[in-house]
Amino acid sequence: MIKSKLDNVWIGMGTGIIGAVLGFLLFGFGFAYINHISFGEFYNGIFLGVQDFQSRIVTFSMLIDVILFFVFMRLDYQQFCKGIIAVLVLAVIAVAWLY
Repeated sequence: MIKSKLDNVWIGMGTGIIGAVLGFLLFGFGFAYINHISFGEFYNGIFLGVQDFQSRIVTFSMLIDVILFFVFMRLDYQQFCKGIIAVLVLAVIAVAWLY
């Protein structure tokens, strides 16, 4: 019952976007903590200020989506995984554009 509700491309895309944002926040807060700066300084100074780091940060942020993809593929959520792949493809396009 619950699988039929979750196994949807749109839910997979939404989860993929949330995963990417969560990955960005985790990376940003972790980077800020290790380097003794605020998250705002990370966002404005590192992410927006240094173009060479933008593509790397976006790539690292997508790791949560890769993990989600493998977990849900193992559980046989085919449509859900198609949504996550769509978000990953958009991220690849963004990384290529930022590079």
